[in-house]
Amino acid sequence: MAQQQERGCLPCTNCFVTVPQDKYYAVESFGKFDHMLKPGLAFAGFDCCGICISFRSVTSRVDQIVVSVHTKTKDNVFVTCKVAVQQSVLPEKAVDAMYKLSDVHAQIDSYVADVVRSAVPHMTLDDAFEKKDDVSVAVQQKLTVEMGHYGFQIHKALVTEMVPNAEVVQSMNE
Repeated sequence: MAQQQERGCLPCTNCFVTVPQDKYYAVESFGKFDHMLKPGLAFAGFDCCGICISFRSVTSRVDQIVVSVHTKTKDNVFVTCKVAVQQSVLPEKAVDAMYKLSDVHAQIDSYVADVVRSAVPHMTLDDAFEKKDDVSVAVQQKLTVEMGHYGFQIHKALVTEMVPNAEVVQSMNE
């Protein structure tokens, strides 16, 4: 969910810009946030040689991040949990989503790792497999609260895989 610098649609000026339906555009005047633009052709303001006005954009589409977390269970088995997090920018908080965080994926990564590492070590390996939904719910609740402050909506957090280390898998197959 990286933000991008954008350009106007006329050469040597940023007065007019075409805003795609799936993006939020912020207008910056001499580097300072000025206002948001709606999709379609928009007049951003008077610009001299393309140096007075600049644009930033962030997508409005749902983005999925897969986070891998290595942790230990109560019965001393190391497992790798893969958690898929689906998130998007809240329309009314698009400004916060652009300017409050520099690396959204790293922040989500940290919150997911925190929740998984605090929940799974209290479970045995069998419990961890049985309670994947509980871990998913805990991750989603934590992310919804925390990422809401930064302008992001969490649609779903799912534990998609839980893989014990190779030695345990091999001994289970024998």
